[in-house]
Amino acid sequence: MPSKRLASIAVLCLSLAATATACSEDRKPAAAATVTPSESAGGPAAQGLAVDTLSGADIAKQAQAAMAQLASVKIEGSVSSGGGMTTLQLAADKKGNCAGSVRVPATGQVDLLRTSTQVWLKPDAAFWKSIATQTGGAKAGAMAAELFKGRYLTGGQDDATVKQTASMCDLVDAIAKDDDSPNTYTKGAMGITNGIKTFTLVATDAEGVKSTMYIATEGKPYLVKVERTDSPGSNHMNLSDFDKPVTVQAPPADTVIDYSAFQDKLKTA
Repeated sequence: MPSKRLASIAVLCLSLAATATACSEDRKPAAAATVTPSESAGGPAAQGLAVDTLSGADIAKQAQAAMAQLASVKIEGSVSSGGGMTTLQLAADKKGNCAGSVRVPATGQVDLLRTSTQVWLKPDAAFWKSIATQTGGAKAGAMAAELFKGRYLTGGQDDATVKQTASMCDLVDAIAKDDDSPNTYTKGAMGITNGIKTFTLVATDAEGVKSTMYIATEGKPYLVKVERTDSPGSNHMNLSDFDKPVTVQAPPADTVIDYSAFQDKLKTA
């Protein structure tokens, strides 16, 4: 099954650790990886994914194989952390292209554009203030929030905040990995998820935390949705736009500030 980083939405948590409150270990959704089968009766057979004859382990392996071959994907979801709710909406491909936004509790929202060679971040006022305060203190933070409002920041690949925020785009690579965490799977039922015919598996990790996975039953067995079983409203993500091209256009030059110029401005605060 897709890696623990995916199933626990730690794609979000790990990438944002440098810029916001990290996701608490006791609130993350269950993992999804190497399994020891523990299954209930399956549902009716479905074209493309024989859920009535396959074990939960086999269904999980087929989904893992399909996700590992993804060229691109869009992920939308949220995860609870000690500081509130972090939300994510990003489309990314294996070529390095990425576009979307992330909102972090107590830090703000940042729009993100990335190609194979360049990254642009468009923070809201709160996020600008957070970035600048770490570098130049409270006064610099307040100045940056006003001075750079509505602008994109580029460069600064060595800055921890920029680097960690940009790493949110490494979705496809993270999905393709499997961390070999032991899980058991319970087979669920057929249904419709986000307009797609799916079959559910409930993954239980070594600590007993459960996540429900919704796997496409027609065509390739992609993971369409994953959610923490006991808190689906606040810990979930939806996956879509499988293998669709991700096109990124550089923002207008007059809306962009280079990281070095940003640093110079802070020194005068």
